[in-house]
Amino acid sequence: MTQAATPPLTSKEAFRFWIDERVRFADIDILGHVNNKAFMTYAESARAAFLIQTGLFDPRGPRQNVVARIEIDYRRELHYPNELRVGLCVSRIGNKSFVLSQGIFAGDSCVATVNATMVHIDTASRQTTALGEKELAILQPWLAGA
Repeated sequence: MTQAATPPLTSKEAFRFWIDERVRFADIDILGHVNNKAFMTYAESARAAFLIQTGLFDPRGPRQNVVARIEIDYRRELHYPNELRVGLCVSRIGNKSFVLSQGIFAGDSCVATVNATMVHIDTASRQTTALGEKELAILQPWLAGA
């Protein structure tokens, strides 16, 4: 049996988790387009919503997930005003980390893609720690192509 190819991050079909965002006037720069820092905020909003809604973020928990690396590909100019949809999937699960991949869309157009490597840490020691069975069970259904 052949497994279907995973859709690219520029395709809405790659994502099952979504949030709505909007371009704020404060997001534009002197050239009139959305500044690169705003894309980080849109992506962060989706990551935070995902972690909270799935139970992977507990502000009082002994372990947390922190961003260790972010890669952004800016694909199209974005202007104010605009309504956005930010999609998210898990693209990789490791022993102590996982990658959240995102697409930022204005209408049907993908304006940016993001890959954020999240590292699991022990909050007391501040050291990386292995993902537990609970975390793995939460992440697995969101894995791209699953």
